Amino acid sequence: MNVQRLNYFQQVKASGRAIAFLGLLLGLTAGVFTGVGLKHLIGDPLVSGLESLLFYGAFGGSSLITLFVMLNYLMMSLRVSGEGIAIQRGMKSAMLDVDVIVAVRVAETRSRMSRAASEATKPGKQVSQMWSVMGIGSGVEIDFLGSDNQEVQTWFISSNEPSNLCEKLQSVISHFQGDKESTDRSISVQP
Repeated sequence: MNVQRLNYFQQVKASGRAIAFLGLLLGLTAGVFTGVGLKHLIGDPLVSGLESLLFYGAFGGSSLITLFVMLNYLMMSLRVSGEGIAIQRGMKSAMLDVDVIVAVRVAETRSRMSRAASEATKPGKQVSQMWSVMGIGSGVEIDFLGSDNQEVQTWFISSNEPSNLCEKLQSVISHFQGDKESTDRSISVQP
C-alpha cells in the first residue's frame, strides 16, 4: 500500500453558533469593561473604591476566561500518518503510536456533557480522556495499550468526519500489522 494514502489531516472546528456565542460574550464583556473605564476617565465614575476593583477584576477575569475557552476548545487538528495519530487542541497535544492502538470505532453522537455524565455512571470500561471541541458531538473512540502495556485505555476524539477518520486509522493499523507480520516472517526465515 502506498504510504501517501495513509496520511490524513482534519481540522475540527466548533459550530458557528458556539463561536458566535463566545464572540458575542467576549464583545459584550469587553464593551462594558471599556465603557465603564472611559466613563471613569472622562467624568463622574459609575463605580469607585473597592467596588471598582471588584468590578474591573470580575469583568477582566471573565474576558480572560472567555478568550482562553475560545483559544483552547474551538479548534483541533488531527494528523494520521504511518506512525499513528497526532492531536493538537489549543495548548495541549498528544501522539498515539500505531503500535499501541488496539481498536478504533465511530462513537455514538452525543454532546460532551451527556458523554461525560454517562461515563461517570457506567461501570466497566470508560473513556479516560476526551479530546473534544465545543458543539461537536461526533467522533471516534480509540482503544490503546497504556504505559504498562497491560491496561487498555480509551480516548474519545471529536471529528467532523468520524467515518473517514476511523477508516484512515484502521488502514494505518492494518498496514502496520502487515509490516510487522512480514518483518516477523523474514526474521524467522533467516538462518
